Amino acid sequence: MRRTVTARPLLASLALAALLAGGALTLATPVAALADDGSAAADASYSASVPPELSSPAAFLVDPVTGTVLLEKNADEQREPASTTKVMTALVVLENADLDDQVTVEASDFDEVTADSSVAGLVAGETLSVRDLLACLLLPSGNDASYVLARYVAGDWQSFVAMMNEKAAELGCTGTHFANPCGLPDDAHYTTARDLATIFSAAAEHPEFVEIAGSATWDLPATSGNPARTLRTTDLLVDPESPVYMDGVVTAGKTGYTGDAGKCLVVGAEKDGMSLVGVVLGASDAADASGVTENFYDMRTMLDWGFGAWEYGEVVSAGDVLLAADVTLSTDGEAVDAQSAGAVVATVPRGTTLADLTLVPAWEGTEEGTDSFQAPLEQGDALGTVAVSLDGRELGSVGVVAARAMGLSIPAFVMWWLSDPVHAAIAVACVVLVFVAIGVTSSLLRRRGGRPHYEMAVGQRRSVAPGVRSQRLSMPDERRGRHRRR
Repeated sequence: MRRTVTARPLLASLALAALLAGGALTLATPVAALADDGSAAADASYSASVPPELSSPAAFLVDPVTGTVLLEKNADEQREPASTTKVMTALVVLENADLDDQVTVEASDFDEVTADSSVAGLVAGETLSVRDLLACLLLPSGNDASYVLARYVAGDWQSFVAMMNEKAAELGCTGTHFANPCGLPDDAHYTTARDLATIFSAAAEHPEFVEIAGSATWDLPATSGNPARTLRTTDLLVDPESPVYMDGVVTAGKTGYTGDAGKCLVVGAEKDGMSLVGVVLGASDAADASGVTENFYDMRTMLDWGFGAWEYGEVVSAGDVLLAADVTLSTDGEAVDAQSAGAVVATVPRGTTLADLTLVPAWEGTEEGTDSFQAPLEQGDALGTVAVSLDGRELGSVGVVAARAMGLSIPAFVMWWLSDPVHAAIAVACVVLVFVAIGVTSSLLRRRGGRPHYEMAVGQRRSVAPGVRSQRLSMPDERRGRHRRR
C-alpha cells in the first residue's frame, strides 16, 4: 500500500517561510505514454449472444481453464449417463494404478456383464497392461474392461464404485451418483451435464487419458486368449474416416448409449489457444444415411459456435490505462492515469474491448475519507486494484499503478495545511515568534549603538600606569595640549 503524505509542522513552517520569501518549489516528470488496446476481430458468422439450437435435451459447454460457461441447456437435470460413466472409471484407475502394471483377466470379471453390453472381447486368462485395458474401456467402450479394472484397483467392483462416488463428491458433483463402473441402467446411477463436464475436465488433466481417449485406433498385442488386434473408437469426431471428423480440434471424447439414456457424448476440444469441454445427453438414436446420430451433430454445432463466437486471451494487458485516479495538491493536474500492473485473462465474446468491460477500483493509500490521492506520486506507485467484469460476470482483478509522476505544489500544500485550525494556530505562533525575535534583536542592536564609552576614536589607546589597576584613555600630545589651554 502506498503511504500517504503526512503533514508535519516543520515542513509546513519551512514551506511558509519559502512563500514569505517569494519562492516556490515543484516536482514534475513528463506524462507517460498511454497503451493502446487491441482485440481480435469478431467472426461475423457467429454471435455469443445467440447460442445454437440443439436437438439434445441436455447440453453444456464450458471453458475448463477459466470456468466460463458458454452454453447450458438443462445442465443440472439428472440423467442416465450410459457409457460416459467410463470417464470416471478411467479417472479413478489413473489415480490409483500404474499404467504399466500387468493384469490377468478372471472369469468372475464377467459376472455383471450383460449379453447386450458393449465389450472389448476380453477372455479369462489373458494378461494386458492397465494402459491397454484403459484403451479397451474407452475406445470400444468395453464393459468387460470396466469390471477387470475395478476388481484390480479396489479388490471388487462394489468397492471401486464407492471410490467413484467419493471422487464425484470431491469434485463437487452434487447431482451425480454411480451404481456400477460401466454405465448400465440403474435407478441409483445418474449424473448431470454440468457434473459430467467437471469429471471429464479432471480426467483430461492426465495426459494418458487424453492420449487414449483421443485416439481413433489402438493396437493391442497378442495374448494367450487373443491375437494382436486393433481397437477402433466409437467417437466419430476423432475418427478420420467419419463425415463429422473434427481434424485437430477434438482432443478426447467418450460416447454412451442405452435405450433409457439415449445418445450421449462428452468431448474435450482445443482451437486458437482456447479449450472447451462439451456434453450432450439424451439425444435421439436415429442415424442419418451416413450412420451419424444427432449427438455428434449437436456437439459439432456447439463446438463450432463456441470457437467462432468466443475467444480466450488477455482482456486487460500490462500497461493498459484502466481508469483515472484523482490527485490533489499537484502541479501536474488533478488526475493520474491508473495503469494495469498485470494482465487479466478470460474467455469472452469475440471482439470484446476495454470499453466493454466494467471496471471497479479499490483504491489504496488515498486521503482519509476521500477517493483522492495526495501528491507527490512517483511513476509506478501502487494505487490499488481494479475488479474487471463483463455483463455482470467477474473476470478477475488486477493491480494498478500511477502512469506518471505527480509533483507536489508547495503553495497548494501550504494552503491545505493551513486549512486545519490547529495547523493555522501553529503557523501564526511561528510567525509571531519570528517577529518577536526580530524585534528583540533590533532593540539590542540599538542599545549597543547608543553607549559612546564603548567606542574609541581613531588614535586613542589605553594607558595603564604601573601598579594601577584602573584604566583610562590616553590622548595624543597635541590634543592634550589643546585641552590644557582651554
